[in-house]
Amino acid sequence: MREYIEAHRQGNLLKLVTHLSNTCNLSCPGCFVNRPDDDVNEKRKARRHDEMSFEDQKALLQEAKQMGVKTIDIVGAGEPTLDPHFEQFVDEVEKLEMDLVVFTHGATKTFQRENLVKYKNKPISFFIKLWSLDQNKMNQYVRGALRNYAQMRDEAIQNLEELGFMQGKTVNIDGKDRQITRVGADVLVMKSNIDEIPDIFRFCRRKGIMPIIKTYIPQGPTKLDHQNESFAGLSVEEQEKLKADAVTPAEFDGLRKQIEKIDEEEFGNERLEVFYPQGVFCTQSAGSLYITINGDILSCVGTGHIYGKYQPETKALSETVRDRIEKVGVGCIPRIEEAERLNNEIPERERKILEMGSED
Repeated sequence: MREYIEAHRQGNLLKLVTHLSNTCNLSCPGCFVNRPDDDVNEKRKARRHDEMSFEDQKALLQEAKQMGVKTIDIVGAGEPTLDPHFEQFVDEVEKLEMDLVVFTHGATKTFQRENLVKYKNKPISFFIKLWSLDQNKMNQYVRGALRNYAQMRDEAIQNLEELGFMQGKTVNIDGKDRQITRVGADVLVMKSNIDEIPDIFRFCRRKGIMPIIKTYIPQGPTKLDHQNESFAGLSVEEQEKLKADAVTPAEFDGLRKQIEKIDEEEFGNERLEVFYPQGVFCTQSAGSLYITINGDILSCVGTGHIYGKYQPETKALSETVRDRIEKVGVGCIPRIEEAERLNNEIPERERKILEMGSED
């Protein structure tokens, strides 16, 4: 945490959050990276006409390295492993001696055992959607061309486990030995699955999976005020369904306490006051920037202010860090702002966690 905050103070970066192609074989209405001008139908998301070229993406990686970046997070815009340059992108990150974290739905040919083995010794980790352990329920959360999505996802997790992605070396962190894993669970908390989250957490702990447990990101279709009608592409019914399933800060605070108790009593882990319950603090604003597939530069995935377009050799990243207007930290200020817009009460401890390390 101190390293990220110090990087922010020095005008440096430790992480870059970005996209690969907009292409996806799912078309989920609540996907936070959906935009009104995307080519989205019931079965898939298509490439955008204004996507960054692979040459520009390579230049972005090189500039990020020069600014001190150690980790590249791929959070979309579509399914990263479907990008035609995915393997080349992985190779570029490895060549620059950085780590790659890929947020994926886990249902592509990449996760077939014979294809996954090529990444076993690469500096790459995968975060896979784990909103429900029940396959029928999980299939109801997604929309698209994959009728057996959850089965494919579960097979991906099994293949990652059998290939040893969850059994890394042991390192000492804050005086305690911890085993590194290269598999994470992207756990979205909603009213419809909140009762299942404790069991999902137990599943992660037993498997050696890093849980990232969170509520809706306050951008895209899940920006629940919809004041400027930016996401009119969603039907009224879909918007209302998203709103109705949103978890309040008070409900999330109650879930956090449940998870802390489970971790202490069943797994012997002390309470961790971090943004993602019993996981990690947020690393997407302090010491980090967010670049979309069409080159828009933002402070983090939860903010909406665009600082301009990324273009190679323009020092766009360093200028954005210098000119950043948002308050950043290792909690989540955008979630505080969203809760206040919706008049949702934030419990005192939850607010302290969301404000953690906040600096202008």
